[in-house]
Amino acid sequence: MEYLIQNITIKPSIESLQDIQATIENKQRGAYMRFGDGDVFLMLGKNDLLHKANRQLAKEMKETIRFNRGTLHKGYPLHSNLFGFEGGMTHNMHLVPDVDALRFLAAIHKFIDVENINSPVALHYLAVFNKEACVNFLQFLKNTNPIFVGNKNIKLELVNKLFGDIHIKTPEANSYLEIDRIEGELKAILDFTKEKFRVVVVAMGCPGRILQKRILKKGYNVYLFDFGSLLDAFNDDNTRLWIDLAGGTENLKDILEELD
Repeated sequence: MEYLIQNITIKPSIESLQDIQATIENKQRGAYMRFGDGDVFLMLGKNDLLHKANRQLAKEMKETIRFNRGTLHKGYPLHSNLFGFEGGMTHNMHLVPDVDALRFLAAIHKFIDVENINSPVALHYLAVFNKEACVNFLQFLKNTNPIFVGNKNIKLELVNKLFGDIHIKTPEANSYLEIDRIEGELKAILDFTKEKFRVVVVAMGCPGRILQKRILKKGYNVYLFDFGSLLDAFNDDNTRLWIDLAGGTENLKDILEELD
């Protein structure tokens, strides 16, 4: 733990997204995986806010946290006084107490690559503190013609605006219970264009990381991007305290007006 405290550096949000964009432009297999407390709870057999734990889920989540195949950009909730944070971050705005960061590390430290730790809130942070960079990345993502795998309650017009017309729908909660069906639908699309590199945007909570692991493990020529709660804000769902601190959903939705 002392080694981790001395050596961990979290890449800035803009650098994390630049690395992700370069990986996609170079058509490299990989994923942006955003791990949080909920993933650890599920790995330990405990319930998350939106997902009930079970033995198989715990096993797969552990496999996912330690997974290292492809070009991976893993983010962990470590922004703190101890490990550093970006300007503007405050309590409940992506900044966590040192004790919480250390507890998270205690659970997964064996699986961390200290030289490749990305911001788990890169898009969220830029949406508040560098909207131009956020808009540019969202435009880039849309131009890849991605497959969207996410919450069935996301409005159709929002899906079309951000991703296009391909939407594999997932439950709002306990999406792991339908992960085989979700994986099957995604594989059917990927198999149809087997020789083509594809981008997949995932927004289905913690089990989304498991889906990323499954698809990469099967060797598909894809990059899977975990979107996160900024999508909730765009959908008029105030699901996180950071959204309130950022001025609410209306303030964040201004970003959508900048997209083509």
